[in-house]
This record gives sequence, structure tokens and C-alpha cells, in this order.
Amino acid sequence: MTSLELMTEEVQVWVASLDVTDERYDTLARVLPSEEKDRAASLTPIAARRFVVARGILRTLLSGFTGTSAAKLRFSYGNSGKPSLIDRDDIHFNISHSADLGLFAFAPDRPVGVDVEHERPVRRLLDVAQRFMSDDELRSLVDTSPDERDAAFLKSWVVREARLKAEGKGVWSGSEHINPRPSLTHKLFAPRPRYIAAIAAPESDWRLYTCAMKD
Repeated sequence: MTSLELMTEEVQVWVASLDVTDERYDTLARVLPSEEKDRAASLTPIAARRFVVARGILRTLLSGFTGTSAAKLRFSYGNSGKPSLIDRDDIHFNISHSADLGLFAFAPDRPVGVDVEHERPVRRLLDVAQRFMSDDELRSLVDTSPDERDAAFLKSWVVREARLKAEGKGVWSGSEHINPRPSLTHKLFAPRPRYIAAIAAPESDWRLYTCAMKD
């Protein structure tokens, strides 16, 4: 991939389809190390294919930013599974995918968290909401008209997940009732029709740029 550049006070989110041709899949799979291929092998066929494509795209983009071969990039993982590059503190990143869409967030000077959801009916919505919403948020959701409740829930979900991921946490990591620190700011956006996403990072002096990756 050609060289890519990140500027300070900038967060880039790359938007990519995970539905790729077999030829493209084979190209992306070749840059994955054995441990990532082993992880893919433990998933269902659809999930495995999307995992391989997402990791291949992530490595391709990181290669563009760092100049290191995609296959030679080495990751370490936080307590909630958030990856970071070993021996590099000049690039922060996070990924999320839902259905066949992947988002890849990068920043040079601060941690980032991103989350995306495909708009859809949410099963047991109120039961799930009680796990991580505050009392005020839950009351607001209950008061929302039923035909708008799924969208309202998903907006709240992606914001909370993105903010927690920016801190290296996760909704289901035991931190679902912990409020992310107030110095984080977030932005909601629609990367594609019928998708909702949020990006979060510390402070408020950063700008969001979205980039579409060719299929």
C-alpha cells in the first residue's frame, strides 16, 4: 500500500467493506501470522472470513502508516483485548465491524475507540440496556417511541462502547457500569446507510476525517 500520513490533533477512520472477492481475501490472509490464522480457525465460517479480512485490512493500513511490512507487524493486547503495536508509541488504533462493514481508527497522539452497529431490531433491548445504561438513560429509552427505540439504543451503545474502548476497556469486560472519564469526547456519524458509528478520544482538540477504502 502507498504511504499514509497522520497529523497531530487528527483522528482518521477508514471505512471498508468486509465482503471481498476470493482473490482479495487470499491477498489479505497472506499477511496474517499463524496465531491470527489459528484464531480465525476457531470461529464460524462467516465470522472467520470477516476476521481475516478485517485483520488483513488493519495490517495493510498500519503498514502504510508505519512503513513496516504488514506481515511483520507485531501486536500486544490489553486486558480487554485491545491491540497495540509493539515498540511503537507514535500510532494508536482501534477497529470495529458489524455485518459486512469494518471501521479502522487511527491517531498519532492519543488513544482512540471506535464502534459501529448495523441498524436492526435489538433482541431483549431493555434487558441489555439495564446492564450498562444509567437510570436516567434507561428512563429516556423507555420513554422513546417503540418505532425509534432500536435506533436510540444503538446510538447510546456505540457511544458508550467507543468511549470505553478509548480507555482500553469494553462493555462486557466487567466495566459496563463504570462511566468513562469525562475528558473523553466523542462524535457520532453514519459511515454507510443503515449503519451508526461513534469515535472517541481524549480531550476535544481533535478533528475527525473519514476515508473510504476501495473494495
